[in-house]
Amino acid sequence: MLDTEFTKAPPEYVTVSLKDYGVISLTGPQTDDFLQGQLTCDLKQLADNQWQYGAHCDNKGKAMSTLFVTRCADSVLLITHKDAIAASLAQLQKYGVFSQTEIIDATNIYSLFGIFGTAAPARLAEWIDQPLDVEHQQAVTSISDGVVLTLGNHPDQYILVTKRDNFPTNSDMDYWNALEIERGRPTLVSGTLLEYVPQMLNVQAFHGISFTKGCYIGQETIARMKYLGKQKRAMFRLVGQGKAVDAGATVEQQLGENWRRAGTVINAVSRTDNQLDLLAVLPSDIEADTKLRIKNDDASLLEIYPLPYNLDES
Repeated sequence: MLDTEFTKAPPEYVTVSLKDYGVISLTGPQTDDFLQGQLTCDLKQLADNQWQYGAHCDNKGKAMSTLFVTRCADSVLLITHKDAIAASLAQLQKYGVFSQTEIIDATNIYSLFGIFGTAAPARLAEWIDQPLDVEHQQAVTSISDGVVLTLGNHPDQYILVTKRDNFPTNSDMDYWNALEIERGRPTLVSGTLLEYVPQMLNVQAFHGISFTKGCYIGQETIARMKYLGKQKRAMFRLVGQGKAVDAGATVEQQLGENWRRAGTVINAVSRTDNQLDLLAVLPSDIEADTKLRIKNDDASLLEIYPLPYNLDES
């Protein structure tokens, strides 16, 4: 059974092959300046020992990927879901011809692993044969053939980016996805690409949107949503009963005796006891006690569950 409440019963050690994720690598003297005009986060604030979360948008401000951004040797790596790599890579290569930066799909170069649990720091440090950086929030530890990103604590959570493929795993992607849902951190996949402005996905809650760095693709729409009060939708965590569901599925809300469309599933995991845990984009002003369900699953019943951050402070 999948326990999605890791903070209540922290697992000792879970390791997962992040086979659904990939890597885009950018190398060259103008890489930072180029990415500054592409991503929502501020590359000038990207230290060697820290990662950033952000989004990559089209010119309408719609996110084609949510991603982790990190330095690795002389390159910048963008870590995102494989469903989003093609769109992001195409836009990066389209505009990158005007900059001194080499842009490649490095998914076949690096292997990605997710590690979390109370024993994760010690066991991961043993495998990489060096201590992890524990002094900084959003820390990055450089290793001989890659990097380790510290993604959170309670439980301690890491992404290992390595050119080796022999890291031992003991679980599957559902456990990793469940923890990401608990953290309220979205991953865009097929069915949700180019549908939402980053604020609708709560990217700002992870300091993934800079409103001061200047122009970047999609910035006009993103700034208008912040400063003109145009944001009508946000992302919520929903927990309850229902059949397994895919990203892009419709969430309905009860209005009197009827059910009406409320929003869309972004990420979801299901348990063997017919339990669902998911992230969904819904109206920003939806009441906390609203009854919700998945369209075409009349027996499903979902409730809004607290996120680990306050959007009002983002």
